[in-house]
Amino acid sequence: MPSSPTEPLTGAPLGIADPVERARSLAPAVRSAAAAVEAYGTMTDDVVKLLSDAELFWLLVPAELGGGNADILQALAVTEEVCAADGSIGWSLMANMSVTGFCGGHCSDTAVETLFGSDKSIIAGMFAPMGRIVEADGGYTATGRFQFGSGTGHANWIGGGANAGRDGEIQLIFLVPRERVEFLGNWDVLGLIGTGSYDYAIPEQFVPRDFTVKRVGAVPLRGQPAQHLGLQIIGSSGHAGVAMGIARRAFEELQAVLAAGKARAGVPPIIQQQHFQHEFATVEGRFRAARAFCYEVFGDAQQAVDRGAAASELQYQRVRQASTLITRVALDAVEFCYSWSGS
Repeated sequence: MPSSPTEPLTGAPLGIADPVERARSLAPAVRSAAAAVEAYGTMTDDVVKLLSDAELFWLLVPAELGGGNADILQALAVTEEVCAADGSIGWSLMANMSVTGFCGGHCSDTAVETLFGSDKSIIAGMFAPMGRIVEADGGYTATGRFQFGSGTGHANWIGGGANAGRDGEIQLIFLVPRERVEFLGNWDVLGLIGTGSYDYAIPEQFVPRDFTVKRVGAVPLRGQPAQHLGLQIIGSSGHAGVAMGIARRAFEELQAVLAAGKARAGVPPIIQQQHFQHEFATVEGRFRAARAFCYEVFGDAQQAVDRGAAASELQYQRVRQASTLITRVALDAVEFCYSWSGS
């Protein structure tokens, strides 16, 4: 991995109580760092410091561990704001924020004392059951090779997933310190280059039971009501927020092109053409509708856990529906903006 640029980011007011406004205030600095992050392949040190100083990595971590204690709508909106500034930085933040928050609410007291005691850790990893784990005295012997390790470039602890139990019926997440992980690279893509979503291997090693947690069906041990939504809904909100932010940025970039007023000889500027106006109204309207649907669906799930109830099966299905829909609609929006921004 190349050396991270060290130029400090400035001009980002901090100390704002509302996390969404705090994220919005960071947008200029995030935008200014985008090219360096893409060249580096993952968040540069100054971007990590910027987001750390703003406490955004720990937005979903329970208050008793020094975290932001956020609800799912705040997490969704923060991800959208940062992704509207830069998709790669927002994606990595989303990945770190989701898994770090989940671990803060669900790991044992012993684990969270290590993870969030003197300094708050940043956690990352791919939690699908791609690894191997075997019962051992006091814990497990675990190993595995994983892909798409978004946010691992700056994480202190790295996780993996594996099936446990007699018949592999339990999906476990296991956490190991960064220095016990081998990073394999293999991130050669056209988009979201700066997410650093590397392959990585966790060599066979002992993992204390305290540093494992169920991926599905885990009961929170502490924290705000949003912890009861589980990793599936927390993760879905992050992916929905990424799609929203990137589409918003595409519309903004298109507007800048149109405002320049360039036109071919004898042809009205694009913004005056009826065909463009009709398509824009349709595409932008669909995006706004899908975005509103996302906030409605995640809001309904949040209200359920606020009442002390569990999210219903229908709410889980709606979450998947909403996050899938906004991704499709956002893709259409980006393609529309790209096409019409040409000559």
